[in-house]
Amino acid sequence: MHEEHGSWLKPIYDLLPASTHHFIDHYVVLTWFVIVLLTALAWAGTRHRARVPRGLQTFWEIYVTWVRGFCREQIGEGAEKYAPLLGTLFIYILVMNLLGLVPGFLTPTMSINVTAALALSVFFGVQYFGIVTLGPVGYIMHFVGEPLWLAPINIPVHIIGELAKPLSLAVRLFGNMFGEETAIFRMAALGAALIPFVHVPIPVHFINVMLHLIIGPIQAFIFFILSAAYIQMVTDGHGHEEHKEHEAHPAEATMARVDAA
Repeated sequence: MHEEHGSWLKPIYDLLPASTHHFIDHYVVLTWFVIVLLTALAWAGTRHRARVPRGLQTFWEIYVTWVRGFCREQIGEGAEKYAPLLGTLFIYILVMNLLGLVPGFLTPTMSINVTAALALSVFFGVQYFGIVTLGPVGYIMHFVGEPLWLAPINIPVHIIGELAKPLSLAVRLFGNMFGEETAIFRMAALGAALIPFVHVPIPVHFINVMLHLIIGPIQAFIFFILSAAYIQMVTDGHGHEEHKEHEAHPAEATMARVDAA
């Protein structure tokens, strides 16, 4: 998918053993670049921490405060412990979504391999948090549900539901970013094809680039908020099954609005 166009990081890809090319493509190398970039920025913003922050330290403190507050509001008290996972996911996906707008780079999230890896990370993280929070017995009862005599039906339904969550995350992000990146490429090619006739470059892809600047952050936030909703659902202690308060948790309500859209 657009690998023939390459990127500035193609020489790194070419240096890898040929046997690794079956599971490591240009997009994976680009994800490594984003990891190194964010790690360097995090190190630069925290190596000389001051009581009165400035520069990158200000950005990171604002970001961490926002993520922790979001977790507490959407998942519940004590949910700050999920902030490292959710905060990393959001900024990581955001940078990858926008990387394709930089000349010489591609958008890593237009590869299903990348989005599937992100979704699987959320899936295993959610199961881990569920076991730690509810305990092994409580985690199993999450699948059994109530009443107990419906367990033969509840267990397969809940298992299918859990497996559908990473599939939804992966396909949603991949589909939106692949479609947007493809639209930009096609419109840019159309602009180049018009040059022999009008003798002036026409940036017909400009509108798509502007949409990409909007869609990229939106898709990163959707992945972020759905991941928070999945964590809340598995750690809520059957609150949504018992219908104790007859109203949805904020994270579940948000997830419903996202799915409806």
